[in-house]
Amino acid sequence: MRTLCLCAAALALVSLPGPAQAGPAWLLSPPTVDGESAGLTLFVGGISEEGTTLKVSSIDVEIDGAPAPAPKVMEAFFDLAQRASEADPAWKSPLAVGLVYLWIKETPPGISDSILEGAQGFFNRLPARTSAYATLYGRKRQPIPKLKASEIGGQLHDLGYLGGDRPNLGDAIAVDLKNLSADESLFKLLLVVTDGRDFADPAGEGPADFAAMASELGKAGVRLLLVSFPSPEADAERSAKNLSDLAGQGVFCRAVEQPMELKTTLESLGQAVADLRRVQIDLPWAWRTFGGSHKVRIYLTTDGKRRVVELGKIALPADTGRLVWMGAAVLAIALLAIGVLLFLRLRAGRQSETDEDPIILATHALIRRGMSAQRALAELTRGFPEHISDLARVDESIYSDPRYPLLQTRAGRRRFDEIRALLTQRDSEGSPLHDSLFAALAEAVTAQTPARKAAESIAARLPDDQWGALSRLGLEDLARALRHASARFPVLGLPRSRGAVLDIQDALRAQTGSSLAMAWLVRAGGPGRRGETLRLRSSRAVVGRGAACDLVLGGDANVAEQHAAISDTRGEFAIEPLGGPIRIEDVRIEKRHPLGDGDTVEIGQSRYVFKCVTTGNLGKSTGGLKRMHRRA
Repeated sequence: MRTLCLCAAALALVSLPGPAQAGPAWLLSPPTVDGESAGLTLFVGGISEEGTTLKVSSIDVEIDGAPAPAPKVMEAFFDLAQRASEADPAWKSPLAVGLVYLWIKETPPGISDSILEGAQGFFNRLPARTSAYATLYGRKRQPIPKLKASEIGGQLHDLGYLGGDRPNLGDAIAVDLKNLSADESLFKLLLVVTDGRDFADPAGEGPADFAAMASELGKAGVRLLLVSFPSPEADAERSAKNLSDLAGQGVFCRAVEQPMELKTTLESLGQAVADLRRVQIDLPWAWRTFGGSHKVRIYLTTDGKRRVVELGKIALPADTGRLVWMGAAVLAIALLAIGVLLFLRLRAGRQSETDEDPIILATHALIRRGMSAQRALAELTRGFPEHISDLARVDESIYSDPRYPLLQTRAGRRRFDEIRALLTQRDSEGSPLHDSLFAALAEAVTAQTPARKAAESIAARLPDDQWGALSRLGLEDLARALRHASARFPVLGLPRSRGAVLDIQDALRAQTGSSLAMAWLVRAGGPGRRGETLRLRSSRAVVGRGAACDLVLGGDANVAEQHAAISDTRGEFAIEPLGGPIRIEDVRIEKRHPLGDGDTVEIGQSRYVFKCVTTGNLGKSTGGLKRMHRRA
């Protein structure tokens, strides 16, 4: 397997627990390209709050914003390692694990023995050939040479208490970080077992900067599994601060009270790592041949909750051997065949450049429904939270694109510009979230209100632009906004708050509700009173001179008995000729044609402006918008 270049960390540990409590975490290895299958392979696993394996019920992959083929879930990491080591004596485990643990007599009774027994149980559950580094501290730092997981248990038991100075926790972590950074393994873990005390440095230097150390671990692609036990009361405050800083980057962190709990937690963590599942994603032929950079996102579902894990951009190298073979084959083809292939590729390239953009189609459909700019932006935010900002960067050529006829009218273009201007204004103002929204979020988190109920309350109480802005924030922007708001609403700074707000955000994006559509014709010229309003009162209104028509247009001999029909299908309006000619925007139509807010309609000698408005939610998440623009 060959390792890919990643913009993300080498090993992702997705978790947001505080340093004093446990929290669910996701382990994610960097992806590699399998030489045999030419697929993308990575290891995925979860750890519950107690440190046990968290079962994943489904895994979905998104590449460059589009769903990828269903991934293949392979065997567990431990089973894979056992099979590979039996088949190849030289097989190397892709995992390296460091262990840092406190080793002094002044610990609660039984803690030291539980550390040794638990650590041995941890490594016993890993593949035997996993690289292991251990460093004990507290009396005198003593790194243990690089060993395999199958060897380290006995080494730990052979060590006794050491006399001498008291090296600090930060120094011990730095030793293991150096070893892990130099290790060639694919992904790396550091297990720290401590009470949080950082003994005075013999050289007289101050205490370690654990926040900076946590950042260094993250940059090196090394993630922590942090297990702590009570420190002496005199050191409790400082120890808690050290643990908090060390866990500041988002690591699995569990505090235990009893020796047996410490032992079982360490053993369970080892089993959770062994239970990592290998996932294989098929790569398109063009990726394998030409390489390139692609953005990959993974969705994991467990306990009915769907969580997103960003892999970042993956850079694939081009397969030079395949390219040389293809070049030789192309040179052997006749000039006529080469010309045909070039023509086909050129046509395919042009087609890819003109592929319909879902968010533009959805915007076009909303304008056709007569949606206000504020309401349209809220609906687009709900349906396309990750891509809504792209709307502000649309090229001016969109106004002449024949796929979007409403954008070629004055009214349609004006509404489109209003939506874009509103979006640009919000982005330029920085965080679009107001204190009233933060107050509502803080209230929901404090009361532990279910996400769906909280979302309904927020959407009912606050303007569309506020809850719409919340629903379109990405993970990083949302975390930054919550940190900023925690000064005024402290509960939003708690680790559990981000998960609760994410659930509320998902519920806002998925809201559904009833909708109401209304339409009318406004006379702009011809016989009759200018400005006269003719309301459409049914889902299919027949327009004509006859007394039985829904809209009777008298006084115009050029209007047929039943001239045309205007229909409404779930807020989408269309007109079709029945017994007389119709012109839309000065163009004669011969069959059913969609009507948008602001369209000019000519019937007989009269000219009308068609007006419509739609209220209420249009559908669940992106589903309703996608159905809408497909019908468009």
